[in-house]
Parts: sequence; structure tokens; C-alpha cells
Amino acid sequence: MKSSQSLVAQLRCVVLSPPVPRCAVRHNIRNRFGIRNYSTIKKPAPSKLVPSKATSLKQAAPKVNAPPRKPVKAVAAKPYTPSQTWKPTAQKAAPENVLIYHAGTGKIVFLGMLRTATIFVAGVSSMIIAPAFFADEFPSYLAPLIVIGGALPLIFVAYTTAPFVNNIYIHLPIFARKSREAALEYVKNLPSSATLSIRTMKITTIPRTTEVRISDLVPDKALLRPVSFRNTYSMGWGTLKQFYASPTSKNARATPKFYPELWDHIYTRIRSQRAK
Repeated sequence: MKSSQSLVAQLRCVVLSPPVPRCAVRHNIRNRFGIRNYSTIKKPAPSKLVPSKATSLKQAAPKVNAPPRKPVKAVAAKPYTPSQTWKPTAQKAAPENVLIYHAGTGKIVFLGMLRTATIFVAGVSSMIIAPAFFADEFPSYLAPLIVIGGALPLIFVAYTTAPFVNNIYIHLPIFARKSREAALEYVKNLPSSATLSIRTMKITTIPRTTEVRISDLVPDKALLRPVSFRNTYSMGWGTLKQFYASPTSKNARATPKFYPELWDHIYTRIRSQRAK
């Protein structure tokens, strides 16, 4: 009887007692059996913590005690005036002999090939063709005529192309080598003792250089060959005295060793001189 009463009392307590949450029951069971509760969510590492908005705003906030930056003043450009003087361009010093005239690579090569061709024709006609006609069945005057006919083109080309100038150099003093502007000022007031080196070509295509003074050059003309000026100073027999050069240099590209703008002033100076 007592057991039945105690059973009824226990059932009544169970029915009337409030329901226990499921998580609390699980926690009770884990504590009784010594089971740890592990979380499946990974916590961020201390070095990879994402800063919050509050901390980023604190870091971005400017320091109160920092001095204010000075504003940058805009510099106005100076107006250009026609009387403004410009400094000479900085460049390397010019050499003693400066190239002032170039006839053009095409003309130089053409005349060189023409001279070589006439030498070849004269050599073949006098050394190969003419000896073949020194025989009894041919007239005696035929072989000499072949030699003369082969030499005539060589003589004509040698005479007509001799005055052709390939290059002209000017000897600059020390004060005129500092810059291009200094050389130009020297040429504008060129002294009579200024020296030019005129380079021509022999019939054998070997370069030939003739040094003359600017005061010895006067304008000249010839009937059978082109001539623009000649040298009045006597330098001995066989020396070339007549020269031909264009009023302007063909190559307009200026380099530290080539001043084509100087030739315009020198050519004008030569054309204005007269023979003494």
C-alpha cells in the first residue's frame, strides 16, 4: 500500500513539475558523463581580427596637435617680351676643323663611278682592243685611233669634273669653338686670314685637299666646266685653282661637327669679293 502511494506521489510530482528545456537536459547529461561541448564555428585568429568601424574611424581621425599644412602658392609665368635675351644652348665644344659644306652623297658617288668607268674604258681600249689591230691586214692608223678614242672620255671627264667640291672645312679659333652661336658670330665678321680646306676628288677617286685663305677666293666662271670661284694665290703648276660649290649645302642635318648654316655667310662673302 505504501509503495503504491509513493508511486502515485512521484507521478504527481512529475506531472505537476514545469517542463525542463531540452538544452538543459543535454547539459546535465554531458556533465554527468564527463563529455565536453565543442563548437563547430571557427573563431578568428588574433592576428586576423577584422577591425570594427569604430576603431577604423579612430585611426583615420587626424591628430589634434598636428600643425596645419601650408598652402602651395601658384607661380605665375613671366610674360614674353621681344627684347628678351636668351642664353646660348649648352653643347659640346666644336673641333678645330668644322664641316660647313657637303655636296651630297648621291653626286659624290655618281662622279666617282663615272671616273671609274672612263678609266676602265680607256684601259680596255688601249690594252686589249688596240693591240689586236696591230696586224698587216688592218690599216696602221686604226690601232692609234682606238687608243685615242678610249682616252677621250677619260680626259673629258677628268677636266670637267675636277672643280667639283665634295666638302669644305673651316678652321675655327679657340673662342669660336665654344658653341654654335659663337661660331656663327665669328663667320659673320670673318677676318681675311680665315682658312678653308676645300676637298675635291682626283681622276683616280682619291681625295685631294687644298687649303686657301678666304681673302684669296673670288667669283669666277668657265666655258667648258662648272666653276663658281677660284683661288687667286699662285700655288705652283698643276695645283687646282677653280672650284665649284652650290650656294647651299645639300645636307641640312646639323651635328656637333657639321655647321651647314655657316656656308651661307661664307658663300656670300666670296661672291662679294673682287680680284685685286
